Amino acid sequence: MRSFSVLIPLFAAGAAASHLGATSENWRDYTWSYEPEQTANYYKDHGFKPPSVATDITPVELQKSYIVKMECLGCPFRVRELGQTYEPWAKEPVDNSLLLNFTVDSHVLLLNGKRIAPLAPLPLKLWAYQTPTNLSAPIMGKIIEMKMLDESWKVGTKYGMFELSYSHTRMLEDRYTEILQFDVIYVDISSGSNPGGKELDRPGQKVVQMRLSRKNYGEGLKIKTIELVDRDDIIKDTKFKRPCGKDTSIQTVFRSTEWDYYGHKGTWERTFNLVSWTIGEWLSDHILLFILAGICFAGYFLVLLRARYQQRAMRRGEEDTEAALLEEAEEDAEIVLLEEAEEKDLLVLEERIE
Repeated sequence: MRSFSVLIPLFAAGAAASHLGATSENWRDYTWSYEPEQTANYYKDHGFKPPSVATDITPVELQKSYIVKMECLGCPFRVRELGQTYEPWAKEPVDNSLLLNFTVDSHVLLLNGKRIAPLAPLPLKLWAYQTPTNLSAPIMGKIIEMKMLDESWKVGTKYGMFELSYSHTRMLEDRYTEILQFDVIYVDISSGSNPGGKELDRPGQKVVQMRLSRKNYGEGLKIKTIELVDRDDIIKDTKFKRPCGKDTSIQTVFRSTEWDYYGHKGTWERTFNLVSWTIGEWLSDHILLFILAGICFAGYFLVLLRARYQQRAMRRGEEDTEAALLEEAEEDAEIVLLEEAEEKDLLVLEERIE
C-alpha cells in the first residue's frame, strides 16, 4: 500500500509529477486524495448545497471502461490519516464500498489493471480501494480525471486498500456474447501492523455481472452491459450449450490468504518451490564464500599441476642422463673391442712375419 510518510518529503520538496502520477506536475492537484472531505455539517453551516453522491456505476468510456462502486456490507472501515503510519479500524460502523475499475484493453478485460477475461493464471492477486459509500460525484470525477485507479498513481491516499478473494464465473450466452460474474467473497489486509479482514456473507451483497461482446476480431472486446445484482438473482445458466451438450459455465474461486509467494498452501508444488527458493537464497547469501572456496581450490589445483609438471621434468632429465651415460658406456665398450681386435690383428701379423 502506498504510504503517507513518503508524501511529506516529496511535497515539501515540490516533487515533479513523475514521482506522483501521470496527469499533473503540481502536487497541489493531488490534495483531494489525502485530505478529508467536507462533512454534511460543514455544508449546512456555510449554507452550501452538498455535492451529489457518486452513482454505483460510473462510465468512463461507453462499452470500454466503467468504475463500479460496490457496497461492502459489514466490512470494517480502514482509517488512514496524513502523517500517521499506524492505520486503525473505525470504532463505529461506516457504510463503505470497493472501487472496481473494469476496462477493456483491445481483446482483454482488466480489473484494476489485472487481466480477468481471459482470466490470468493463478495466483491472480487483486486489490481495491475502500471508500465511504457516500463518496461524492466530484471526488469520483477526480479519481477518473487523475487516474487514481491506474498503476501510474504513486500518491498515498486516505482510502484503505484491500486484497480481494473472489469467485469468477464465465458462461456463453450465444456465439458472440459472454456473461462474466465477479463476486468478492472476502476482503483482507494481511500486511502491516494492524491486519484484518471480513467475509462478504451478508444478505443483499451485490455481484458484478456483465455481458462481453466480441462479434469479430477487428472490433475487439466490448462491454455490452454491466450491473450490480444480488447473489440470488445472478444468471445461473444459459440455453447455449457446448457441442457435447454440457453447460459453458466455468467458475474459478480464489482465496488470497491460501496463497503466498511460493504457491498454493498445502500443495506439493508449493513445498518444492519453498525448498528450491530456500536453497537458492542460501546459496545467494553465501556466494562470496563459494567464490573464495573456488579460488582456493583453483589455486591448489594449479599448485598440484605445477608440482607434477616439475616432477615429470625431473624424471625426464634423469632418464636423459641415464640414457646418455649408457650410450657413452656402449661407445667405450665398442672402442675397447676395436682396440682388442687391432691388438690381435697385430699379433697375428707379427707371428706371420717371424
